[in-house]
Amino acid sequence: MTPDLICSSLAKWEEKAGTGWPTWAFENHDAPRAVSRWTKPENRTRFARMKMALIMMLRGNIILYQGEELGLTQVDIPFEQVQDPEALRNWPLTLSRDGARTPMPWEADSPNAGFGHGGSTWLPLGEDHIAMAADIQNADAASLLNLTRRLLALRNQYPALRVGGIVKCAVHGDLLELVRGQDGEEITCLFNMGDQPADISAFAVNGESVILALDERQTDILDAFGALIWKR
Repeated sequence: MTPDLICSSLAKWEEKAGTGWPTWAFENHDAPRAVSRWTKPENRTRFARMKMALIMMLRGNIILYQGEELGLTQVDIPFEQVQDPEALRNWPLTLSRDGARTPMPWEADSPNAGFGHGGSTWLPLGEDHIAMAADIQNADAASLLNLTRRLLALRNQYPALRVGGIVKCAVHGDLLELVRGQDGEEITCLFNMGDQPADISAFAVNGESVILALDERQTDILDAFGALIWKR
């Protein structure tokens, strides 16, 4: 995923559908999980937060796949445990889709992380998924789950984000600038989609107008996989 891809996708939609209302999804049950597909393992935590902020700021409906709000990774399912009928018929030409269909981890200390009634599951839990369980993240104010809730609240609070149009989509190296607007309200969203800090001194950001910063606010620097959102 790159800034160019985001802007070009938005432009294609506007050209083909005009004033239509799009639907966006970064993950689904047929594709590997985005945090495993689009970034390196060492960047997954920060990338997941930036990715969540980005999809929330797009014009249209957004779809979150089960576990995306927890940052779940793709699970490596050995062939003897594969359940995907298509993969079983065409292996190894068709790789299994099961790695994105594993049980949802609800409670870290419960059998099967709280999925089902404690019996066996049709697919194994991801080894790193128990630490991402919903109950753990629910109790952590800084978790991806609670960030997702805050982002949903922002969409509901500001008409520019809830129903507004796209005023601008621009690429500045690894930076994506997205401006949403509605009835005189404009909200600028800046995303660093690179793995190095980026200089944002060219953007006049009034500290009092910032409504979301994924990292501790720095005047002229946006951290790797950071996001900054402010109201004009």
